[in-house]
Amino acid sequence: MRAAVFTVALLFIALLGVLTALELARHGITVAGVLAVLVLALLMIGILGALREPPEQ
Repeated sequence: MRAAVFTVALLFIALLGVLTALELARHGITVAGVLAVLVLALLMIGILGALREPPEQ
């Protein structure tokens, strides 16, 4: 189950990363682009960090 959630989270983060990169390529560096990168970084750190650690017994 953890592997499935980990895979879905990675795909979600990758999709958001691609969309963010496309937005930055089209419009350059904007406030929305910087905020999107920050939110994406927070998602990556939080979700992947939580899923990498085994649950406490």
